[in-house]
Amino acid sequence: MSPKTGRPPIENPRNINLNIRLRKDEAALIQECADKLSTTRTDVIIQGVKLVKDRIDKQK
Repeated sequence: MSPKTGRPPIENPRNINLNIRLRKDEAALIQECADKLSTTRTDVIIQGVKLVKDRIDKQK
């Protein structure tokens, strides 16, 4: 038998899909942030959620 080929499995895969509806200006804003940070739109959204979570935690 030949050895397994392909990418190795990752520890914590992103396997949950979340569909959201955005206006064009909102999508462009997310894309602009992703371009300036040299990252993905998903990472920009996750960073934003973490900022909101931090703000909520500080209010408590």
